[in-house]
Amino acid sequence: MADINGVVDKTENFDAVDESYQKYIREKNDSGIKTDAKTLIGVILGSLVSAANVALFVNAGGLTPGGMTGLSVLIQRIALKYAGLTIPFAPLSLLFNIIPAIFAFRIIGKKYTAFSFLSILIFSFMTDFIPNWTVTRDPLLIALFGGILAGISSSLVLNAGASQGGTDFIAMCVSAKKGINTFNYVMTFNICLLLISGALFGMEPALYTIIYQFVATQVLNTFYKRYAKKTLFVVTNKPVEVSMEVRMTTNHTSTILDGEGGYSGQNKYIVYMIIGADELNLVRRHIRAVDPNAFINVLNSDMVTGKFYVRPLGS
Repeated sequence: MADINGVVDKTENFDAVDESYQKYIREKNDSGIKTDAKTLIGVILGSLVSAANVALFVNAGGLTPGGMTGLSVLIQRIALKYAGLTIPFAPLSLLFNIIPAIFAFRIIGKKYTAFSFLSILIFSFMTDFIPNWTVTRDPLLIALFGGILAGISSSLVLNAGASQGGTDFIAMCVSAKKGINTFNYVMTFNICLLLISGALFGMEPALYTIIYQFVATQVLNTFYKRYAKKTLFVVTNKPVEVSMEVRMTTNHTSTILDGEGGYSGQNKYIVYMIIGADELNLVRRHIRAVDPNAFINVLNSDMVTGKFYVRPLGS
């Protein structure tokens, strides 16, 4: 789509843009039920893994998880030690998640909050239902593998389009407003909670729990890419079609640059764009559909300053 001077003629591409947009809308409508089904599966699996983690590692090692789960466990242990009372986990967990759920409902939306609350229900009741098993008595192994399972369970739920409630609700609300990753800040809050637990029940379990929290956070940052970004350089002979396909698919804009093949000497175009890391496979698939011969270079983007579109949670 270029004239004799090699300049892209954008007026010839309205039909292509129209067709691309219509295809995007069709795919969006068709994927609604599939997306909800994937979310449901992710929520169930992640919640079961989280509950099993409490039974296998957290209780066995005397660890105190972060967030509302940690607060619930802490109150259970305080009541048992100082009052001789055994309090079920589920009522405490549900109680401490109500207020964050209200904020999430107002800021993030109904569907996201509904799936998240389902995760809370499954996790809370399964934690009481699954018996405690001793896999290992080594506190370091408990902290490491418990942290891995905690990070995996959170990643499953978050990547499915929901959260595990509590501080996740708060973190996602802040992230939705600011477009930043807040899980490292949540880890700081959790460490403060753990120090309180250490003062009451001994510092050794609390220190192992800090290892647990650190491992869980790193696993989460590895598998949950919503706020990580990628830079793409796409060398193509169909720059406008590629640009509009990405725009209609992800709502990210791009910049078209003139170029020349170093070997062939032919006129080329470079489409420069920044997308979310979790959108990479989708974008590559759509670019290939428009131009199978496109050359795509992907780079990590450590920092982006300026207006960058972040997909609303639950979409």
